[in-house]
Amino acid sequence: MVTPVEHVSIPHDLPEFFKIFHPEICYPQLRIPPAFIKFFNGDIPSICVLEDLAARTWKVLVEKNDGDFFFMENWPDFVLDNNLEYGDFLTFSYTGNSKFYVKIYGKNGCLKQDVTALKEPELLPLVEENARGKSIVAEPADQTDNGSGDMAASVTSFEIVIKASHLNRARLNLPAPFGNCYLKRKQRPLLATLRTDSGSWTIVPQYYDRLELREGMQKFIDDNALRVNDVCRFKLIDDEKLILKVRIK
Repeated sequence: MVTPVEHVSIPHDLPEFFKIFHPEICYPQLRIPPAFIKFFNGDIPSICVLEDLAARTWKVLVEKNDGDFFFMENWPDFVLDNNLEYGDFLTFSYTGNSKFYVKIYGKNGCLKQDVTALKEPELLPLVEENARGKSIVAEPADQTDNGSGDMAASVTSFEIVIKASHLNRARLNLPAPFGNCYLKRKQRPLLATLRTDSGSWTIVPQYYDRLELREGMQKFIDDNALRVNDVCRFKLIDDEKLILKVRIK
């Protein structure tokens, strides 16, 4: 579902801080600048609400670590739901009562006009593309005989609901809108990397009519104790090396 923004009007006199998004630094947690802590007036909230211009909200846990405060739990959801990419510029305006308004600017310096909400995907056939050309929401690329499963996909992020066929075959077909970008390349990555908060796994991709993760998937499945109906949310953090951040629910 693509949601037009500018539903929310943000006052200009609110205290704010900014972040330039870098996956290695800003994911899976985000540090609140120490100089900003004074605006909490001595009452640092344990949970903050982030609201974007489309009036969508995320409740993120605030935790202290080595003297600094971080957005922790549910911050990865905000990153994935907004399809944040390297170089995106974010402003956080504090309205009080544990609430921030968040604006997101792309690398071109302009406010991002559309956001992709993966939590409530509108499923369309794979052959159809979003009219704006920025994101695609698709049916599963891994289809079983009964067509079960759900997936929402875009150029840099997607989610897959684990099925018995994934576990039995220890293979994972990535959605066509994502995989096709690599199938068209003359020089393709020989290895892929899947990263979670607890570790990293090297996977050998196979390029046929679609991009498939094969060798190495069994260890990823076993180490993460994947089960049927688990949801894996993938976020591309390195295009050239095919490194994907994975969040499992």
